[in-house]
Amino acid sequence: MRLSQHFRLSEFTRTGTGLPNQPTDEHRLSLRALCVDVLEPLRAYVGAPVRVTSGYRSQTVNEAVGGSATSQHCCGDAADIKVSGWSAEELAGAVIDSVNNSRLHQVIAYHPTRGGHVHVGRGNGRCQVLYRAANGAYQAPPPEQVADWVDAARRRRAGA
Repeated sequence: MRLSQHFRLSEFTRTGTGLPNQPTDEHRLSLRALCVDVLEPLRAYVGAPVRVTSGYRSQTVNEAVGGSATSQHCCGDAADIKVSGWSAEELAGAVIDSVNNSRLHQVIAYHPTRGGHVHVGRGNGRCQVLYRAANGAYQAPPPEQVADWVDAARRRRAGA
């Protein structure tokens, strides 16, 4: 089932746990909105495929992978993503620069030892930006660091 031009439901439901992981109709609508509001604009910005490393999670899958009890993944409102050749910081900058912030709930860049991916959460416009450091701590980066991420994404996009 296609959720948007470049994203399929199967990308969001695969899991290595072997556990059932099928979203409800309501969750599929949320996944579609995540694709349309966040992932498609990001894909257009980076000019390359966006790989979903973790998408929808049933409660059982979420518990098995050690996810937060309040994870947006369980509602279909979040995805962990990577783009080949882009660092997590560059990709987080691209999300911030390409997506209407009123559509974002969270953007979390993960240190390479923590997966090197970016968590994007769609929602209430809170647009919380975090960094998960090598030691596992979540940190709110200072605004100038986030600005550096956005500048890096713009340079990358421009081919510099």
